[in-house]
Amino acid sequence: MPGAVDLELPTLDANELAWLATLSDVESRLVITERVGNKTHYRVEQGPFAESDLNVLPDKDWTLLVQDIEKHLPDFRKYFRLCPFIPSWRFDDLMISFATPGGSVGPHKDNYDVFLCQGQGSRDWRISHDRSIPMDSSATSLSLLESFEPTEERLCTTGDVLYLPPGIPHWGIANTPCMTYSIGMRAPTKMEIAAAYSRVYSPARENSISDDAPAASIFYSDPDLRPEEALNGAIALESIQRMREQRLMDESCSDEELMTVLGSVVTDPKAWLDPEHATVDEMNEVLQGRQDFCVHGMALIAWCETSRFNLVFVNGLSRSIPGAALALVQELCTERFASRKTVQTLVARPEGLEFVSWLLAHGLPDFQ
Repeated sequence: MPGAVDLELPTLDANELAWLATLSDVESRLVITERVGNKTHYRVEQGPFAESDLNVLPDKDWTLLVQDIEKHLPDFRKYFRLCPFIPSWRFDDLMISFATPGGSVGPHKDNYDVFLCQGQGSRDWRISHDRSIPMDSSATSLSLLESFEPTEERLCTTGDVLYLPPGIPHWGIANTPCMTYSIGMRAPTKMEIAAAYSRVYSPARENSISDDAPAASIFYSDPDLRPEEALNGAIALESIQRMREQRLMDESCSDEELMTVLGSVVTDPKAWLDPEHATVDEMNEVLQGRQDFCVHGMALIAWCETSRFNLVFVNGLSRSIPGAALALVQELCTERFASRKTVQTLVARPEGLEFVSWLLAHGLPDFQ
């Protein structure tokens, strides 16, 4: 979509992105395009990188990619507002890539929805609608395709957005030095869901994986997603109906089990993004009204409400929500912030005090 990005959104320049790539708690990659005769190869190096190594890179044929930008720099969550029709629990991360002319990560396909927002510069996108293109088994560091014949081409310039559904082969090549902001969706696999079921309940009741296709290649999908499902960070009941239809869990599982497992999976933080847990003194700052409740940039939260159960999910854990606390959970999900007044009204009740204490103790708040 041409000109879809609000140019007032936060941005990074190449030097700022490179600085992030030098940090040990930031996931980054460098993909170098190497051409030998008529053949093109892509060499991948994993961060963190030494500043001196980044400073001597050539003027063309490389791409620097940094994941989870919004978790390190929470202001960049504003990019998710470009997609208000998608539930917040479906957002995985904002990846920013800087590419020099000729820079690329090769022809590939993703198993999740992605919105590619073009910042500085321009990039050519070659797209194929043949989802059956096989993977290149010789490419171990990148999920490259064995062969690629585009059926259409798009030029993205500053402010443009390109949406790619799951499984659509694509190949982006920078024309000029360019910055691309990629909004990637969370699409848990059957294997992840099975592992979460075992963790949440018990190994004795572990979800059976018996399909012909490998469980790691079966992804949650919601092509029938309705805008009404994107409500205040909630996981809608339609989500667990899709889990049944897509055979992501055993048919004998109850709705509450399905919801608990899904919520636990999609809020489980990556190992290197695990937020720090609050001390007693820090918790008291919020409980006694001396500090607002701000959600940590790396913390993940979602909730659900049904006629039979209300649940909140925080960093891979779950519990019931007292009725009076639902408004607080919704505010934390949508604003990632709750005022002292809101918290004080709730903690005046015993069940509210216990609930807020649980949220504070499990890595949700930011005390910086």
